[in-house]
Amino acid sequence: MKILCWNCRGIGNPATVRDLKQLLVANDPDIIFLCETKISANRFSSVRKKCNMEGCLAVNAEGKSGGLVLMWKDSSMVEIQSYSSNHIYAMVHNEDDEPVRYTGFYGNADPNKRQCSWNMLRRVGRSVKEKWIIGGDFNAILDNAKKEGGRRKPIALVEDFREIVHELSMVDLKTDNGWFTWVNKREGLAMVKERLDHFLISAQDVNSFPFMETKVLRQSSSDHDAILLDTEGRKLRDKFRDPRLCFKYDVCWAKNEEAKNIIKEAWQSGT
Repeated sequence: MKILCWNCRGIGNPATVRDLKQLLVANDPDIIFLCETKISANRFSSVRKKCNMEGCLAVNAEGKSGGLVLMWKDSSMVEIQSYSSNHIYAMVHNEDDEPVRYTGFYGNADPNKRQCSWNMLRRVGRSVKEKWIIGGDFNAILDNAKKEGGRRKPIALVEDFREIVHELSMVDLKTDNGWFTWVNKREGLAMVKERLDHFLISAQDVNSFPFMETKVLRQSSSDHDAILLDTEGRKLRDKFRDPRLCFKYDVCWAKNEEAKNIIKEAWQSGT
């Protein structure tokens, strides 16, 4: 199972949709969680179709901020349990394993309202009996070592995040290719980097996913990078050969008008 999370900073931007489609082609996730979509829920049907996803639940933006969406590849894979402006909570059915609870999470950007986000996670946690994964933009760091540049975060905010992770018996999963997932896109000494996007998993279930892999996927259209969790990422693939390595190209194709049209149509349809 692959879960992709991204604070896209507005899905209405064509460049953002293009980046999202590239993410899907490169990583083939089963579930996608987007936050800060900044559009109304009824505009997501076209995005879902472009992404070739069968299932979708979108939460309206509030004015020009907020907005969440959860999309999934197989229509029978996900059952939505609850949602709000800060979360989408679902039961995920795997083919060969027991169900997993997944919560796509967006922590309130206003530190004075962040406690409401933590309380929402507490309410969800009371109903969880299965394996539980939380992923998204928490707008918080677990310690100041996960921050580079700028002022240190107030210790009270850091402790609040640590407390909720401890209280829910979750483990913060380190990404395999670096810490930082957000950058303010300034130069030199003004640049600030932080690890705001996380995957958490229930501590008792870590050993249930021995091949689990998490990584940061660099993006250009948002100040947040995407993060990916693959429960089978480190599993050895016997006699596996990437089909892309079998591709053959003959220069004569470039001179054939019919071949040009076939490639152009396939490219524009997102196939």
